[in-house]
Amino acid sequence: MKNTETLAKSKALRNARSMTDMLKGSQVLQKTYTYIENVTKESRKALMEDFSQNHKGIAINSASDILRQTVLDWFPRRDPMLKLVHEKTNQGKPGDVRMDFRGETKAVRFKVHLHAVFAVNGQSPDSPSFLKEVNLSVDPREFSM
Repeated sequence: MKNTETLAKSKALRNARSMTDMLKGSQVLQKTYTYIENVTKESRKALMEDFSQNHKGIAINSASDILRQTVLDWFPRRDPMLKLVHEKTNQGKPGDVRMDFRGETKAVRFKVHLHAVFAVNGQSPDSPSFLKEVNLSVDPREFSM
């Protein structure tokens, strides 16, 4: 009888430990990737709505700066534990913008890539522009601890 009780207590203790064990590194990376991927999908809609309401017809020469700041403002509002820093901006043809951001959570570092297309009315740098599409993406190979 006493042996059975000891065995049951030992099993209960092992189960309690396994519930509080830290996730393995690969599990943390996978969970964080899935979460960040969902947040970036959510951000697409929010950024499109924000631009259509607050930044209609902005000058094309200031569009990328406003978009960068909008992204940097949106992520901490969505989740204060997400830190995002702008790394670089590439502008190809007028209205085509690509940005890279470095992000981190408590345990994981990652990169977010943004591609935006603006419709531009005119040829001058201060021609009005409208955000046509924005896409944020993450790559699981760019997640590290």
